[in-house]
Amino acid sequence: MATDTILLVDESADARAWLMENARSSGDYAWIEAGSLSEARTRLKAQLPQLLIIAAQLGGQEDGWQLMSEYALSVPVIITTTHRSADEISAALAAGVRDVLVKPFEPERLTLAITRALRLAKTQRERDALREQVDRQTQEFNALYTVGKTISNLLNIDEILTLVVWAAVNLTGAEQGSLMLHDPVTGELYLRAQFNLSAKTAQKLRVKVNDTLIGRIVQSGRPIMLSGNDLVKVQTSLLVKAILGVPLIVGDKVIGALTVDNQLSPRIFGKHDVHLLVTLADSAAIAIENARLFASAERERAKLETILREMQDLVIVTDENLHVLLINAAAGQALQLDEAVIGRPLSQVVEVQQLVDLFEQRHTEEYVWRADITLPDGRVLQGQLSSLPGVGYGAVLRDITRLKELDRIKSEFVSIVSHDLRTPLTAIRGYVSLLPRVGPLNEQQQDFVARVERSMDSIVDLIADLLDIGKIEAGMDWEMTAVPLHIVVRESVERLRPNAEMNQQTLSVNVPELSPVMGNLRRLEQVAANLIGNAIKYTPARGCINVSLHEDDGFLVLQVSDTGIGISLEDQRHIFDKFYRVESEATEKISGTGLGLSIVRAIIKKHSGRVWVHSELGKGSTFTVLLPRYREEKKFDK
Repeated sequence: MATDTILLVDESADARAWLMENARSSGDYAWIEAGSLSEARTRLKAQLPQLLIIAAQLGGQEDGWQLMSEYALSVPVIITTTHRSADEISAALAAGVRDVLVKPFEPERLTLAITRALRLAKTQRERDALREQVDRQTQEFNALYTVGKTISNLLNIDEILTLVVWAAVNLTGAEQGSLMLHDPVTGELYLRAQFNLSAKTAQKLRVKVNDTLIGRIVQSGRPIMLSGNDLVKVQTSLLVKAILGVPLIVGDKVIGALTVDNQLSPRIFGKHDVHLLVTLADSAAIAIENARLFASAERERAKLETILREMQDLVIVTDENLHVLLINAAAGQALQLDEAVIGRPLSQVVEVQQLVDLFEQRHTEEYVWRADITLPDGRVLQGQLSSLPGVGYGAVLRDITRLKELDRIKSEFVSIVSHDLRTPLTAIRGYVSLLPRVGPLNEQQQDFVARVERSMDSIVDLIADLLDIGKIEAGMDWEMTAVPLHIVVRESVERLRPNAEMNQQTLSVNVPELSPVMGNLRRLEQVAANLIGNAIKYTPARGCINVSLHEDDGFLVLQVSDTGIGISLEDQRHIFDKFYRVESEATEKISGTGLGLSIVRAIIKKHSGRVWVHSELGKGSTFTVLLPRYREEKKFDK
């Protein structure tokens, strides 16, 4: 424990001896004696004691009050005096004197005064040290807060890194600092930011990672702290007395180093400086990584903007509430929209109702929705709407006007050919049926005739389907009335029940009486028969088929489920296309034209409804039909 030093100023050696002797009981002190003011000042300049005891009367022209007034604010002072003037005592205490001892006084009074003065002085020193520490920590916090806030608000990486180096120099009390980054191509460290380096040094500061002081930081990933009598070489042109450096780390990779140094000052760095520099280095690393990510995002954004600008397809993106987030140039031109629509509800800015309806389908269970959309200028677009997690919905619309025209021409051709084939096929069929009348047929001939008749039946069915789908797409024979769908479904089930019983299949029905739909009776019968017939046809013996009908939010929902062979995800994408048939070992012996489901889709589309399938290979399929409930228009008297 350090011994307190007391400077005793009194012209009387006996008085000084008495004071020192009687003060021993309160502690072991280091005494310094002075018999005059000049001697006292010399002692004070050499060493500032923990306590100053001054005799008020020093003889001659010298006065202890004068010395007291000079040092009372720097050192605790006790005055000894022979005067008992209350005014003098009050003035001394007001000037900062800790105590006034009026002679003669008891030794106990002396020891009490010394003990109290030293204790108060110690408390004051501790308070000053604590205040200094708080001030320093506040300064450090403010600097670190400024750096952190700057990283959050600034995008200019040069300004951020310069601020980091400035803070490192100021907080550690260094003379200069630098931030260097590793160039993986050259294997060198190059200067990225600096503070107080000379222009000449900054221009030439580029060091290799191998066999250099700063390179050791990058290689080891650990701080270095060097100081001593000898100068430390950072580079040929940069010699320092003390240096502190810490690595810049992003993830598990060291990307550079932050260093501070002293070229002139002998001050060395400590552990607290290391902590400060590590904190600042972390901030710099975050800023560098943020800048890299931002630059990468900007490049990707520029690519996306170019793609959206140049692509011919229309692109529309909305949030989950169908407010417009993005439209590309093609969409803006085709739909006569501009950037003013951003943020507005789609239904308020798009006049093409079919496009709005496509987005409204988002409430259904699918993740991708498709629809053909006709623009006011006659062009036809194929629209595909997709769910965008975390964003909303995105639609891509492709111009298929030319494809639609080709499809129309093809359909006309198929219809004409199919119609023209009917007459010769009927004649062939008739002559084949007359063959047994010409003469007896042997067993082989009878087999050949039966095969011809079966093939003729398949061709006739195909022609009927082709003509049927042509009429549906053209809107021919399309009388619309209020149709009780539950009756249509029940009758279709009963007509096909014998087929299910023949296969030992369980055909269950849950079709209550519901509101009608506005539709074409014959075509809706076709839909029910097609779906139920397919379920029976593609379900193995002793399987189960379930037919249900229910109402949901203004729609009638028909579902036909089976425990059949199922449909792969790839085949589900094409199952409603014309002439598409699933090719597998399980289907090769099942007859069909590949038109049944395309006819179903065409009919349902004409009824402003939707049809889709959910299926799992080997477990079965569920076909769902959604039709709007019929709402009878109310008539009001005029």
